[in-house]
Amino acid sequence: MFAIESERRRLRDSTGFKMMAIGGLVILLLIPLGMVGSLIGEREHRQSAAADEVAATWGKGQLLSGPVLTVPYRQHGKNEKGDETVWTSYARFLPATLAVDGRVLPERRHRGIFETVVYRADLHWAGSFARPGFEGWSIAPEDILWKEAYLSEFQPGGAEENLWNSGLRVPLPDLAAGKKEDAYAFDFDLGINGSQDLKVVPMGQQTTVALRSPWPSPSFSGAFLPESSKVTPQGFQARWNVSGFARSYPQQWRHEEAEKMAVKPALEASAFGVDLFLPVDAYQKTERSVKYGVLFLILTFLTFFLYEVFSGVPLHPMQYFLVGSALCVFYLLLLSISEHAPFGLAYLVAAAATVLLIGGYSAAVLHGRLRALLMAVVLGVLYGYLYVLLQLEDYALLLGSIGLFLILALVMFLTRRIDWGSPRRKIPEEVVTPG
Repeated sequence: MFAIESERRRLRDSTGFKMMAIGGLVILLLIPLGMVGSLIGEREHRQSAAADEVAATWGKGQLLSGPVLTVPYRQHGKNEKGDETVWTSYARFLPATLAVDGRVLPERRHRGIFETVVYRADLHWAGSFARPGFEGWSIAPEDILWKEAYLSEFQPGGAEENLWNSGLRVPLPDLAAGKKEDAYAFDFDLGINGSQDLKVVPMGQQTTVALRSPWPSPSFSGAFLPESSKVTPQGFQARWNVSGFARSYPQQWRHEEAEKMAVKPALEASAFGVDLFLPVDAYQKTERSVKYGVLFLILTFLTFFLYEVFSGVPLHPMQYFLVGSALCVFYLLLLSISEHAPFGLAYLVAAAATVLLIGGYSAAVLHGRLRALLMAVVLGVLYGYLYVLLQLEDYALLLGSIGLFLILALVMFLTRRIDWGSPRRKIPEEVVTPG
């Protein structure tokens, strides 16, 4: 019986058993880390809701398309009873050329503590249409209703349109007198309010778009990137040049063909433009930092464990748990402070508070100020390393992999002679004195 109890005590005091207990604590602390991650998602959702509220009163992201030349024509057929019937259908024609030139004036708006960006765009549209041709559709000339033709600027909705939700119509009663070789030029100015993004559909057989703005952080998006762009702290300039051959929809179609050809989704998919990107997104950076939370727990616990192994200072699992809790609270501090201050300052305050808390606690549990100072230095290096990773998005994986490899190499070197099954060395009581 005594031998069994002795074996249990030896197992409980072994280095390997202590490692298992620390691993269990790491798993347990994943719960508060997950709760912080959920809180970040909730705050992001509230930020999106605030941006939507601003957009509802100012203007949402704008998707601009048009103009479209529409010519009605008569069709002949039979109804369900077999009687001859006539109905009106519509043919759509896109411009031969389209040029958009404009200036986007941004403005930051706040709803509570949340920030979003809105803009006013002043755009000049110009281009031309070729004379509409019906030859390929076998439609009799007398069935073409030239006098009822109209130009749709940002095509209005309606049962027969089924393309856009809002816009303007301009009647073209003089189109009937035109000739096959005629071209019809157009130009107009458009001022619109919007939020965050502005996109244009390349309706022309040849479409050019030129945009400029004092906003210093654009994100060019959509089906086509600009052929040339210039971004400076004073703003950006961008120019697109898109050929009709790069689109998935034709230059003309009939109304009954639109659904089969999926014209509306194709038009929307071909849009391109710019997002007025908010460069400092504290929620994204905080979310990225939480992903390193497990690594921080492991490395910090490993540092305390090595103190136990090499100095003989015994630590209770509850002390590990309290230190881990402080590491989790760091992310909550970072999230709450970054909503009211720049992310860099919020990170500095949260990291300094956490290092001071754990360093002060370490002075008591490790029985020495020098050990506590070394613990604080280790944590300071870890938080500095994490901040660098958050700033270098493109090289974060490379730098993170190299850092982890070096840390693992150091730990393997320091623990190469440890007997993981032997009892941990304990410090004599007369040595356990502060200082």
